[in-house]
Formats: sequence, structure tokens, C-alpha cells
Amino acid sequence: MAQYIDGNTKTFTAAAAIPQYARVTLGSAGTITKSGLAEIDVGTALTEAFAAGDVIAVKLRTGSGTHKMIASEAVAIGALLYTESDGEVQDTAQATAYVLGHAMEAATADQDIIEVLYGAHGDTAAT
Repeated sequence: MAQYIDGNTKTFTAAAAIPQYARVTLGSAGTITKSGLAEIDVGTALTEAFAAGDVIAVKLRTGSGTHKMIASEAVAIGALLYTESDGEVQDTAQATAYVLGHAMEAATADQDIIEVLYGAHGDTAAT
């Protein structure tokens, strides 16, 4: 039976622990994990998953508005952001990263939570 979501969020079962605001990827088993550097995410975790089997809400990447995300480094406001490992974002265009969007606020250090506006993520690899 097909499902239909008409909103910004959907719940998923975690395959492992996932930090709040991490980018998440949907796996073939139907569970989510932290997105890697070269993985296209389905959205960002709105709450933390403490262990495999936890059911958490995810703000879908196609959802309206901005997302909170975890920066892996200091980034400037307005910076073009790319995917990074551990479900994070960066302003460094690594060879296998994807263009994600723009920083709506600055991050001063690794693990800062920042506001991000998704762009054409998933369609364009960093060169």
C-alpha cells in the first residue's frame, strides 16, 4: 500500500544512534542512518535517536522553510554548503560531496548548530 505525506515531517525508525539535527539517509531496510559525505539525505533529524529502533521525526528536505543542521567547521553566513560525513555540513567542496544549500547564520566551530536553506541538493556534485 502506498503512503502519502502532505507535510514537512515524517517519522522513521533509526538503524543506530543519530544526533539531533543530523542529515539522515533512508536505507534499503527502511531505516535511517546519519548521512555520509557522498550520500543524498531525506532530511534532518528533529530529535535524537539514542539507539537502533528509536522512532524519530525527520524534517523532509523538501519541507518548507529552513533546517537546523550540524556544521563540521566554521562557516560564514551566506556560505555555500556541502554534504559532510556524520550527517554534518561544511563549506569545503570535497570531490565526492554534494551541493546542499546556504548557511543562513555563521558557525564558529565544529558541532555548531546553524540554520540552513536547502538549495538544489542531490543533483549537483562538488567539483
